[in-house]
Amino acid sequence: MILARTLIFGFPLLFAAVAAWAVRESRHNRANRSDGVVVMLSQGAPVLNPYLPATEVEQEIADLVHEPLIRLGSDGTLQPGLAEFWRWTQDVTCWFADETAAKKAHELLQAQIGETNRWAEWHLSSVRVMENRLLLSFTEPNSAGVRQAFEVVAGLELKPVVFWRIERRTPLRQSWDRFMAESSQARLIQRVWFDGANACEIVVAGDSHQLLEDLHRFLDTGTNQPAAINPMAEVGALSEPVLDLDIRPGQRWHDGTPATAEDAKATLEFLRANDWSLPNREALSNIQTLEAQNNGSRLHVSFRRRQGTALCMLVNLPVLPAAWLRGHPAAQESDFTQHAPPGAGTHRISARDTRLLLLTPVQMDKAMPRFLFNFSASPLMTQIGVRTHAADLVWPAADRTHLEQLRFTPPRQRLVVLWNTRHDVLKHERCREALTLATDLDELIRALPGRLGRADASLFAPSLWFSTRAKSQPFQLEQARQILAEAGWPRDVTGIARSPERPFRFTLLVPGGDVLHTRAADLLVAQWRRLGAEVKIEHVPDARALSLRLHEHRFDAVLLDQRFEVSWDQLPWWHSSQAKTGGSNFCGINDPQTDLLLEALSAEFDPEQVPKRVRELEARLLPMHPLLTLFTTHDEAAAMPTLHEQGPTSGPVSAWTLQSLTVPTKNTQPAPALKLQLRSRDEEQDVLRSERPAAPVIKIQLRLPE
Repeated sequence: MILARTLIFGFPLLFAAVAAWAVRESRHNRANRSDGVVVMLSQGAPVLNPYLPATEVEQEIADLVHEPLIRLGSDGTLQPGLAEFWRWTQDVTCWFADETAAKKAHELLQAQIGETNRWAEWHLSSVRVMENRLLLSFTEPNSAGVRQAFEVVAGLELKPVVFWRIERRTPLRQSWDRFMAESSQARLIQRVWFDGANACEIVVAGDSHQLLEDLHRFLDTGTNQPAAINPMAEVGALSEPVLDLDIRPGQRWHDGTPATAEDAKATLEFLRANDWSLPNREALSNIQTLEAQNNGSRLHVSFRRRQGTALCMLVNLPVLPAAWLRGHPAAQESDFTQHAPPGAGTHRISARDTRLLLLTPVQMDKAMPRFLFNFSASPLMTQIGVRTHAADLVWPAADRTHLEQLRFTPPRQRLVVLWNTRHDVLKHERCREALTLATDLDELIRALPGRLGRADASLFAPSLWFSTRAKSQPFQLEQARQILAEAGWPRDVTGIARSPERPFRFTLLVPGGDVLHTRAADLLVAQWRRLGAEVKIEHVPDARALSLRLHEHRFDAVLLDQRFEVSWDQLPWWHSSQAKTGGSNFCGINDPQTDLLLEALSAEFDPEQVPKRVRELEARLLPMHPLLTLFTTHDEAAAMPTLHEQGPTSGPVSAWTLQSLTVPTKNTQPAPALKLQLRSRDEEQDVLRSERPAAPVIKIQLRLPE
């Protein structure tokens, strides 16, 4: 009886005590954070590795603490970060038989200044002699004046510049270092670039015969696997695009030390040495040289390939202090959790443990809030925080009671179907078009769990300044059937479309282990069945198996997550040179005109010219229907009424981030907003419509989790 009474009265008292403690803690947190934002999260404390954020909130915390050289602005354009200015130039180096010939070439070029000043016409800024080398610097990365300048020195004997690739089945570095230290021929090698442990590419000026013999002597000693040394190209001079970035004066780390180009250089060298999966990783690997110039106020970067999108490598890429990187040369998870690096962002880490993170503004005189993150918050703590107005954000907003004021983060990826254009059925453009028209995206978004947004058909992220936001084709089943019939695929009595040779049948490859992928695939198969397509689903167990199937082109169609990147380079995905086995053009598109457009876009260095080139590319490629875009996925947070006046709410809801709360509210005309619609599994509400004509509206329909 005593035990029963204890249980009857004890549990309510215990619950009341816990609730009282939670209220006291919540109020204490609010009292200690004047004009701050309290965020309650169910996830555990993050590592805060700014290069490998595990969640959306970790990404946004890193954006507050760390500063990149170049930042992507809220309007999708490139904005200064640590770098105040940046510019592309071009260095061209040629080699002569001796220093006398190099000086003669220098004199001939100096004579071109004269009255007409051909240097200005050529965009030539300087010419320098260094032993038997002549270095010409041009102010334009694509200057046509390079050819004209070399016509002036054509009568002098130029040494050939040859590119070689060296490959071996075993690591090269040790043998290579010995060759460079001991061989007399090493002086002929002007550039070297390692492509992993077992391969490298070199640039040689002059006769390579004796050099190759020495290379084989050093590289083949002690191994039964001789190195393969093959020529790649021969040119008259070495042309290298150069990116100069001027560091903004007065920038400091949170520990008070100045931020300089040495820090940016150390960061890029650190990332090149890591194998982390980073956006625009290829551009990072193509860096030839890194220099800190002008007493640390300028970062000078030269690249081995002409790739205009190399600039995108630096966008939103956090820079860390060189001193911290020297102290943590092989930084692991524990380094970031126990010895977090100082940042240069708007907020610094003031307190941190396994349950709490406090960020305070660096410049207290500005109207910026503090951020208090409570991790591993239980449902009870979260509910009390909401009821007592001690919490401003609940992230993620999983509870239906938190759905009143949703804030959506920008989409980081979208789900697409990629077609294999080599397939017997899918090689027909009209068949791919019919499948697109037979896909009911609204039905998918209504039926699937999660926070999903209607994706456009553009090849690029919707938030970028050059995105066309090309409209997806609306669902039109009857038109799709008509297109299929006109293309020679009428439906038989069973409803399956058939040509004289074969039925409309293919397999959809689906990554395993993901509920969203699995359910989306089931719905797509059902929709395409109404068109007349007989589709079988095949699941692949892991990312490695999927990558192998894609690179070997062993698929008909595949459901993929396409992560958005800040880049305008689409050449790896659609160029015919990448359509061979092992290439990254999985779709197999092979179109010479598309190749030219891809090459021109990839080589474009001027961000202002990118939108025009993007429109030209999409006008050619999208009508071929190489892929079917389905929907974007969004993270969400529930905002309490206390937060409404602390940040701008007039912008697109899908573009909301913690960074937006640091910007004072401005009295501006509201921008076009997203129309939000909440739907539970048992509810079928009509789509909300605007009361008056307005700008084009994007719809995001929400499915509540079961």
